[in-house]
Amino acid sequence: MSLKSAVRAMLIERDRKSLLDLLEDDRRVVTALNRLIFDQDELVRWRAVEALGWVAEADPYALESIIGRLVYTMNDDSGSIGWTAPQALGEICANDPDLVEDFFPLVISAMELPVFRQGVAWAIGRVAPVRPDLVKDTGPMLMECLQDRDPAVRGTACWAIGRLGYGAAERELQRLSLDTSNWRFYQDGHLLDLTVGESARSSLAQIAGEKA
Repeated sequence: MSLKSAVRAMLIERDRKSLLDLLEDDRRVVTALNRLIFDQDELVRWRAVEALGWVAEADPYALESIIGRLVYTMNDDSGSIGWTAPQALGEICANDPDLVEDFFPLVISAMELPVFRQGVAWAIGRVAPVRPDLVKDTGPMLMECLQDRDPAVRGTACWAIGRLGYGAAERELQRLSLDTSNWRFYQDGHLLDLTVGESARSSLAQIAGEKA
């Protein structure tokens, strides 16, 4: 079995201990994870993103070689669009902000490209409770995402706004609270089928809780 196949099998089992044990013996685990964030299986992609966060917490220096590469794949000049790069960088930042904080403005700026819109919104929401200073000015761009025709972008933006505690979006969230469009969200190792309305209502409750 190749290293990539072994790592993929660990992701399917969500076996954090075995993956980190393997990392101690072979730093190429990080390269395998970097490839698996683009796997054809959506659940594997998300678990690879999550596992990069495990590595950031356990052995941050192991990630130094790929962070710049992830940022570069969000550049038009790279020739290879890293459409899951914002999620990966957001997860790494949430677990060890020092690794990514200098690059995070570049992650946010990728919101301008439609292919990255959902990923950047997710990265903002992931980082918001950990390093609110890095995302404090992103509320207006998340509000723009609430108008997006893609329900996954709208749903992710709702979630991120709640995490950000951006009260200025309440009216727009109220508008979306009856939106029955479906989208998928990764949480606690599982992909959940949600509606945009459910996400909007959850964020409204979160914002209201912060005001109380």
